[in-house]
Amino acid sequence: MRTEKNATLSENGSFAAKKPKARVRKSAIRNPDVLCEAYQYAKPVPFSRGVRVDMNGCSMLFISGTASVGEGGESLHAGDFTNQARRMFTNITALLAREGADWHDVVRTTCYLVDFRFYDEFNAIRSRFYAEQNLDPFPASTCIQAGLCRPELLVEMEVVAMIPSGRS
Repeated sequence: MRTEKNATLSENGSFAAKKPKARVRKSAIRNPDVLCEAYQYAKPVPFSRGVRVDMNGCSMLFISGTASVGEGGESLHAGDFTNQARRMFTNITALLAREGADWHDVVRTTCYLVDFRFYDEFNAIRSRFYAEQNLDPFPASTCIQAGLCRPELLVEMEVVAMIPSGRS
């Protein structure tokens, strides 16, 4: 048996957790009305749509990279950047709402575009969406050109939000 920092590797290759440590309380963020869990896909993927971390005085919401995906995990609006971006914002809004949050609670976004040729269009859609939300100030943000997990997806965003503890 080999001992790792947080687990022990048994003879059969599985890991057994060591004695539990004190942890910050966290829970998965789900909203099956708009998105199934990635581990329910035809080819399961091991991640949560988001995680809520409860701390003294506030909760932080970490929304995983979210794209134009439907209730059954299917990609929506293949080849249509505008509608993919709109569905992405719809999905994130629904995940935030499930936790009692909205875009005014968002402090940080990371945006992923498959091609920076979409950057101006993305900014126009995001600006219009933020104006509809009456956001001031805007969240801190980074935009990255990157390949996404499915070739038909063109845009994805991850979000960090902070809300007062007890709001749900």
